Amino acid sequence: MVIMNTNTDTVSHGTDIRFSPRNFQWLPALEAGFLAGLVLMIVPRGSPWSALTFFAPVVMGRVVPEAAGIPLILTKAMHLILAISYGFIISAIVMRITQMRAIVVGAIVGLALYFANWAVIDAAFPEMKGDEITVAFTHMVFGAIAAGAYRGLLWRRISSETNETP
Repeated sequence: MVIMNTNTDTVSHGTDIRFSPRNFQWLPALEAGFLAGLVLMIVPRGSPWSALTFFAPVVMGRVVPEAAGIPLILTKAMHLILAISYGFIISAIVMRITQMRAIVVGAIVGLALYFANWAVIDAAFPEMKGDEITVAFTHMVFGAIAAGAYRGLLWRRISSETNETP
């Protein structure tokens, strides 16, 4: 039995679970959030032309003020934890959608997550509010990347009828 990461009928990460839109895959969701988080760690504002670099204390597009006294490594950890959390949410929403539509829906969900993020920041950490348009853009880019990654990382099993052995 061959296990491949392709778009066929059944799903597996070493188990015999048949693919169905109802089967949420936790590992690809975690990987999608982590991968999208890494991309936005390297390109903190979702654009390579942003003035921010990898060494800027940024959590999901928001600059953490120096006055907060949070070490850079901790901001990176916070960013990845938030990215993985967002990745699970986005993956759960796009799991029944084709890959191209999932990317668009992922961007929309990313924007919705931005508004939730903004509400938390506004209530708890108003000093972190800043250039909100770029933070919203970052969330949309994250959503698109995470959704596309999740749909691409789904494991599918090729049925033995389609495998011909020489």
